[in-house]
Amino acid sequence: MAFFLRIFVATVVLLACALCGPVPAQAAPRPAIAFVHRLLPPEGERRTGLMDWVRSHDLARDILESQRIATVVAAVPAENPLELGNIAAMHPEVLITTSPRLYEATRALSRQYPDTVFFACTDEAVDGNISGYEARTYEAYYLAGLLAGALSEGVVGYLGNSPYLSDVARHRNANAFTLGAQAARPRIRVLFAADGDATRQAQAMIAAGADIITIERATPSLLQLMRDHAVRYIGSTERENDPLFLAAPAWNWGKAFGDLLAQVRFGIWRPRNVSYGIREGVVSLSPLGPSVPTEVRQRLHEAEEALRRGASPFRGPVFDDRGQLRVSAGKNPDETTLRGMDWNVRGMERLPSGF
Repeated sequence: MAFFLRIFVATVVLLACALCGPVPAQAAPRPAIAFVHRLLPPEGERRTGLMDWVRSHDLARDILESQRIATVVAAVPAENPLELGNIAAMHPEVLITTSPRLYEATRALSRQYPDTVFFACTDEAVDGNISGYEARTYEAYYLAGLLAGALSEGVVGYLGNSPYLSDVARHRNANAFTLGAQAARPRIRVLFAADGDATRQAQAMIAAGADIITIERATPSLLQLMRDHAVRYIGSTERENDPLFLAAPAWNWGKAFGDLLAQVRFGIWRPRNVSYGIREGVVSLSPLGPSVPTEVRQRLHEAEEALRRGASPFRGPVFDDRGQLRVSAGKNPDETTLRGMDWNVRGMERLPSGF
């Protein structure tokens, strides 16, 4: 909770300073990087699931600050993004908005502050002085699938219950998880559910024999359900001491944002869309729970190294659940395929619509 308190206090201070009018004292130095998060919901179920993502950016701030790079942080409501302008008015060298919900506001502001490089969490096309960034989190979910397939007795689940992911991002993650599970255990059943009652969906998966469930948003009630049924799960690094916890996707943004700032200062940064994954040292599946056997850890390490060298979880042949060839044998998907992945891979079983 400490880092959320830091964000709240920093936001209050920044907004108070912005509203109090001119001060005769010397102006504060221009910050190098400003981080702006979408304001999280109050404590409880809705908040859980964003915490790892926000924390990963806050840890990046700590790394940058340790290198004497001045940063500021704030949280603004997506439905009232005008407060974002108060941060932009500080003229940071780089302004990073960490939620896709803030993209439109970021895009509008970028035209007003041409001396700032805007870095928005989005996969939409960018122009002007705004760039888009995203994490190839599906690489971590591929490793999660390998892990689940190696440890399961034959049925695993993927619960797509995060309201903050786009449909394409969810399909990439779930498809990669399925392909990873199939690589470890070719005849495994992978149950998939999204956009419904997450508790009922998890109960249905457990009733169908799922002994490992990957949860996009590991809320307290879902984790209690896992404990009640002794079902192992993947998701939420906050629970790494839970004996049922296996792993969780994680992000390390410190080096990526430091490199971005260096390119901006040297005048070589050009606006574009950038994705970061295992190869760039941003995405990982960590930490692994204590119950993961040594031989499985070794297999995960080997797969991670392959991804680091440029391998793709979607190397063909990849078929969808209707039998259509989506990625040809021996080929990796192009950006058009990745950005249009709104289909399920073969072998993924979607729960009936009633759940």
